[in-house]
Amino acid sequence: MPRGISPLWGIHTTHNELVNNTSSGSGTRRWACKYCGKQFSTTTTRLIRHVSGLGGSGISGCTEVPEDIAEIVRKEHKLSQDAAMARRREFLAASQDILEEVEEIRQSASTLKSRTSSVRDENEGSNPSEEHSSKKFKASHSSLHSTFLSTGLLKQRQRVADIEIERCILECNIPFNVVRTDAWKRMVKAIAQAGPSDDWHGVDYKRLRTSMLIEEKERIENLLEPIKLGWQTYGCSILSDGWSDIRHRHIINIMVSSCLGTYFLKAIDCSRAGTRITGEFIFEHIKAAIEEIGVQNVVQVITDNASNCKRMGELVEAEFPSIVWSPCAAHCLDLLIEDIGKLSWLSPVVSDAKKVISFIRKNHQALAIFRAYSEKELIRPAETRFGYVYHVFARLHVCMDALRMTVVDPRWRSMARGRTERANFVQRKIFDMDFWAEIECIMPILRPIHIVLRFADMEGSTLGLLYHMYTRMQEAISSVTTLSTSRLRDVTELVELRWQFLSRPIHSFAALLHPYFKGPRLWSQPHMRHMKDLYMDRIMSPDQQVTFDSEFSAYMSNVGIAYARSTSLRSDVTSRPLEWWNHYGYGHPSIAPYALRVLSQDCSSSPCERNWSAFSLVHTKLRNRLSVEQLHRVVFCKANLRLLRTLRSLTGPKQTSPIDFESAFTSAEVCIEAFILDEQDQVYRMLHAELESIDRRVTRARSRATSRPQRDPPEEGPSTSATPVYTRRRKMRPRRRGQPIVLEAQLEDIVEDAPEDHEFAEMVPTVEPEYDDEGNVIPRDDISLSSSEDSFGIDDLE
Repeated sequence: MPRGISPLWGIHTTHNELVNNTSSGSGTRRWACKYCGKQFSTTTTRLIRHVSGLGGSGISGCTEVPEDIAEIVRKEHKLSQDAAMARRREFLAASQDILEEVEEIRQSASTLKSRTSSVRDENEGSNPSEEHSSKKFKASHSSLHSTFLSTGLLKQRQRVADIEIERCILECNIPFNVVRTDAWKRMVKAIAQAGPSDDWHGVDYKRLRTSMLIEEKERIENLLEPIKLGWQTYGCSILSDGWSDIRHRHIINIMVSSCLGTYFLKAIDCSRAGTRITGEFIFEHIKAAIEEIGVQNVVQVITDNASNCKRMGELVEAEFPSIVWSPCAAHCLDLLIEDIGKLSWLSPVVSDAKKVISFIRKNHQALAIFRAYSEKELIRPAETRFGYVYHVFARLHVCMDALRMTVVDPRWRSMARGRTERANFVQRKIFDMDFWAEIECIMPILRPIHIVLRFADMEGSTLGLLYHMYTRMQEAISSVTTLSTSRLRDVTELVELRWQFLSRPIHSFAALLHPYFKGPRLWSQPHMRHMKDLYMDRIMSPDQQVTFDSEFSAYMSNVGIAYARSTSLRSDVTSRPLEWWNHYGYGHPSIAPYALRVLSQDCSSSPCERNWSAFSLVHTKLRNRLSVEQLHRVVFCKANLRLLRTLRSLTGPKQTSPIDFESAFTSAEVCIEAFILDEQDQVYRMLHAELESIDRRVTRARSRATSRPQRDPPEEGPSTSATPVYTRRRKMRPRRRGQPIVLEAQLEDIVEDAPEDHEFAEMVPTVEPEYDDEGNVIPRDDISLSSSEDSFGIDDLE
C-alpha cells in the first residue's frame, strides 16, 4: 500500500510543489518553511529534521519554529521510527522462519524422493515378464539419453557463468583471491539455488546501500549477543583511537575488547566545523559508550598517550571510580624504541641507515643490482610502523653481504648517479665496519623490546603478562655486554622512565593473580603490594578487602581444597589463567570473580589500529563519497562479520600463554658474541680505508686549487687595439663535454707571462680540473685560451 503524501507538507510549509515523483506517492518537493521562510528542495525526512529543530541529514534545523510545535514533531517522528523498527524486526523474524521452513521442505522432499525410488526399484525387480524388461530397457535408455543432454546443458551453462564471473571481476577490479573465500562460495550457492529467472537481476542498488545494510547491521548485533553476555562474566575494555580518512575527515572509533573478541561499537565524526578534540570532547563519547555497555561490565579504558587522552582518563576515573584509564602498552614500547634511536651516540647510525636505504630504494638501477644479490627487500624506515628502528637495523644486518656485493658490482659505477657524492657516501658507509659494529652492538638492546612489543600488540588476554614481560625485558637489557657502561646506563634510564609512565595499579594486580608466576619472590616486593592495595580501594568495599586479603594469602601459599588435585600446579595448566580460575577458582571464591575480570583484559589499543585498515579498504580514492554514518555501517558489518566468523570456531577465551613468551626470549640471541672479523670482513675494511684515503687526497687537491690569493681588479681606462683590455671573470657554468680544460701547471705559466698591469688570471676562462680515483689531475692536450669576448659570447646567449 503506498504511503501517500505526508500531512506535514500542508501543516508546516507555505507552498510546495512536486519535483520528482515516486511510485509511493511521495518524492522530492520544493517548499518553503512556514516559520523561517527558507526554501528547500527535499523529501519528507528532511522536512521533519528541519521543523523539529534537530537538523542533520544535509539540512539545518529551523530556529524560528515554536518549541511546542518542534516537540510535537519530534515525538511523532520518534513514534514512526519505533514503528518502522518493530516492522523491521518482524520482517527479520519472518525471514528466519521462512528459511527454516524452506530447509525442512528441502529435507523432506529429498527423503520422499529416495523412498519413491527405492519402492520403484522393488516393483520393477519383482516383475519377471520379458515384455516388461523390454519396456524397462527402453525407458532406461531414454532416461540415460536425457541425462546426457541435461548434463551437457548444465556444463554449458556453468561455462557461461564462469565467463560472466570473470568479466565481472575484471571490470569491477575485484581481487582474484575473493573467489577463495567462504563468503563467495555461499553467495554463488545461494544464487544457484534461486534458479533462473528473467525478472530477477540481483539486489537493487538503493536497497543494498540503505535498508538491507541497516537490516544486516541489526542481524549481526543479534548474532553477537553471546559476546555481550560474556562481558558480564569476564568484563571488557573500551579501546579508542583517532584516524583521518582520504578526505581529511577526523574519525574516532570506539571498540570493545574482551577475551571473546573485539567488538566494533561505533565511529564518531569529528570533522564538523568548530569541533575541537579535547579531553572533555573525547570523555563525552567514552561516557556514552560506558553507559551503553554497562558501567558494571567495563574494567578499563585504553587509548594512546596524547595529552587529550590523558585528560579524558582523569575525567573517566573521577566519574566512574571502578574504571581505570591505561595507556596503550604497544604505543609506549614503540616510543621507547624511538627514544633509544634519538640518543646522541645512536642517532647518527639511524640517520646513516636511512640514507643508505633511501638511496638504494629510490634509484631503480641500484635497486635492480641489489635484487640480483638478495631475495629480501630493504624495509623503508616508516615512522608510523611500530618499532621501525629495530626492523630497519635487523633487515640491514641480514642484507649486509648483499649490500657489499651491490656496491662492488661494476654496474654501480656505471649508473647515472653512480659517481655522485651521495653514491660515494653510500658505498663508503657499506664498507665501513664501524657502521655494522654499531648495529651489532645495539641489536641485543632492541631485540627484547621488540619481543615484548609483539606480544603486547596481540589481541587477547595480555594484561596479566605485561608486568612479567617488562621485567624479563629489563633483565635481558641489563645483561647486555656489547655496550659500554655509560651507553647502557642511558638505555636503562629510558626503560625505567617509560615503565613509570606506563605502569598502573591494575597491572600489578593482574600480575599477582596470574597463577603461572605466583610465588614468594613476587609477593615479597613492596611496590607490588602497594599497587594491589590502590586498585582494591577502587573496586572493593572495606569488608570485601578484608575477605580478599585473607583468601589471597592462602592463594599465594597454595593452600586450599583446589590444590588437592595434582594438576592444579602444572605449568601447562597455569599458563592458561582463565581456564585455571574457571576450574580451580572454587577454592578462592572471593578472588575468582576479580581474577577473571582482570586477567581477561587487553593491554593495548592495537585492535583499533588494525581496524583502520577496514576503513581504508572501504573508503578509497574511487569510493570517497560515503558519509560518516554510511561508513560506520559498512565498517561495523565488515569488522563484526569477521568477529562472528572467529566466534564460530572459538572453543574458549583467547589467552596468550607465558610459555610462548618465555620460548621467544630463549630462542632470541640476546647476548651475541664479540664482533670477530673474518677474511672477507678484512677485505672490505681495506677497501673502505683505501676509499677514505682517496677522498682525503682529492679534498686536499681541490682545496689547493681553490685557495690561491686573488688580486684586486685593475683600474678602468681607455682601451686600445695594441693593449688588450682584461675584464674580471664572471662566474662560469659547469664545464660541458668537449670544452677545453686549463691545467693547474699550465695556468701558472700563463699567469707568469701575462702583462703585469693587468689581471690576466681573472680573465682566463678556467674550469675546475678533473681528478682520477687517486686524486691526480687528468692531463689534457686540447687546451686553448680565448679572449673574454669569445669566452662569454655564445654560451651566455643560450
